Amino acid sequence: MLNFETKFCSEPVAGRNEGPGPLINLAVFILTAVALLSSTLPVSAQAPVEEISIERALEMFYQNNYDLLISRYEIEKSYADYVGTKLFPNPTLSVNKTGMDLNNHLTNNENTQDTIRLDQLIELGGKRGLRQNAAAETLEAARLTHRDTARTLLIGFYTLYFNLYQDSLSRDLALQEIGRFGRILDIAGKRHNAGFLSLNDYTKLKLSAIDLENSLTSVENQLRNNSESFALLLGNPGPLLPVKMAPLTAFDTVSENEMLEIAYKNRYDLLSLERQIGAAGHNLALAKAMRIPDVTLGVEWERFYPNYDPGLGVGLSLPLPLFNRNQGEILRKTAEQKQLEIQMVKVKRLIVAEIRQAINNYATSVRIFQSYQTRKPEMDELLMRTEKSFALGGITVLELLDTQKTYREFNVKYNQALAQSNLSRELIKLYTGTIK
Repeated sequence: MLNFETKFCSEPVAGRNEGPGPLINLAVFILTAVALLSSTLPVSAQAPVEEISIERALEMFYQNNYDLLISRYEIEKSYADYVGTKLFPNPTLSVNKTGMDLNNHLTNNENTQDTIRLDQLIELGGKRGLRQNAAAETLEAARLTHRDTARTLLIGFYTLYFNLYQDSLSRDLALQEIGRFGRILDIAGKRHNAGFLSLNDYTKLKLSAIDLENSLTSVENQLRNNSESFALLLGNPGPLLPVKMAPLTAFDTVSENEMLEIAYKNRYDLLSLERQIGAAGHNLALAKAMRIPDVTLGVEWERFYPNYDPGLGVGLSLPLPLFNRNQGEILRKTAEQKQLEIQMVKVKRLIVAEIRQAINNYATSVRIFQSYQTRKPEMDELLMRTEKSFALGGITVLELLDTQKTYREFNVKYNQALAQSNLSRELIKLYTGTIK
């Protein structure tokens, strides 16, 4: 923290510029006290932040992410449908007793007949096989869709990760600025006591320290909020902060054709649609096969009173497709297949657009970062020279504050460009379907 020394003077000191007076001194004291108290008060609601590596974060993401866990049950439901298609229809058992005498308390007579019948549906036209093939394709499509859900969620994962990385850099920058400014205040205090710096300029420096403290407070608040969002994404009960990595500062160019070639092979939404179209083809064939009537085969055992002589019978029944030949279902399945084919065309075009946009964003972010990277040594040298000049009395307080503000804004943009360029590089991989 910064240590401020405030002296109250009611009379001018010989050899110094006349200060602004006791009211200004009082205002400086109040603002300084507020800044010190606000920076030292404990925040009991803050939870401890756990640091984890990016590898561990990805492992937690795949294990605990709520949306992934929810999506995984779509695979279970599709598997249940697939299991159902492999089962045979249940037989039907019927038991009948006819011809009883109602006037004699339900007694048997010469017209009484007992019948036990067992019927089994036999599907024709390959319906069972087509149903299984459609369910198998749907199951594989569900697995691929689950992987694409993970790919989509990873976009948010890496975005939050690099936001946290940028927040960490901003916090480090704010702490460095506070430490550097503390040394400047020490020098300013000595110059003020020696009569080479007016109380007015000395007061401006002290007030500028409050902005640095507030900036640090804002950055730490944003860091805590983003770490909580990151923990939610990973399904962790407490806030998380990735361990600082060594980001890339040198970037390679990427080829659109190469990225598209990879995407057409790896994009799970495209592969899932291919499976869905395959399932739609089997469903259409199944709808057409439903025009072939299924046969119900029955076996019957019966006996007649009063001799109770048993007998066996065999029956066969089938619907006659005279009016309903499943025309409506065939039209529906045909429309569903064509709809998926158009959706396939859209997804392919969407992949092209996403790859091009990702490459454009990557190239732009790299150019922006490299422009800041080229000027960073110059800005570091400028700040060092400015602080030395102020210590020797070669520049004014306003010039010092202006240079420090410029340096601070430059480094904020430098950190943003560094995080964005690394994020853009990871997003290109995700848009090609390459996930860890």
